[in-house]
Amino acid sequence: MHTPEIKTQLTPPNFFEKLAGMRHAYETTIGDGVSEVVGRGPTPEASHEAAQANWDLAQLFDYGNSAAMYP
Repeated sequence: MHTPEIKTQLTPPNFFEKLAGMRHAYETTIGDGVSEVVGRGPTPEASHEAAQANWDLAQLFDYGNSAAMYP
C-alpha cells in the first residue's frame, strides 16, 4: 500500500460556498495512486479535516481491503 499524498491549495469558492459568504476556499486532495478524495473548507485545516474524513470513509468501504471485510 502506498503512503497517501496530501495537497492543499487555495481555490475560488463554488456557488454554495459563495452563498455561505466565503470569499475563498481551500481544497485538500488525498490520494495514493489508486484512490483520491477531496475536502473543501474556509481554512487549510478545515479542508484537511474534510478530506481526512472522506479518506477514512473511503478506506472503510474499500471492498478490496480484506481488513475491512474480515476484522
